[in-house]
Amino acid sequence: MTLLKQALARVYEYRMYFLGVSGFVIAGLAVTYGVQTEDTVAALGALLFLPNAVVLLGIGLREQGLIGNLSPSGSNPE
Repeated sequence: MTLLKQALARVYEYRMYFLGVSGFVIAGLAVTYGVQTEDTVAALGALLFLPNAVVLLGIGLREQGLIGNLSPSGSNPE
């Protein structure tokens, strides 16, 4: 039970990464489908997932302190 709680805590910690990566995967699959079926609307519509995926990855990186000037308390120091 403790191992399960630790695993869920780790997944919760990296939730923005999972959402961002899943956005890229969904967009890639949809673009591939659109190209294979010669459906331009589906291929171009799938590209709308990309900005959201980039934003989610950016949020995840900022939460981990890998980009930006975010202090541990969650507010920017001035």
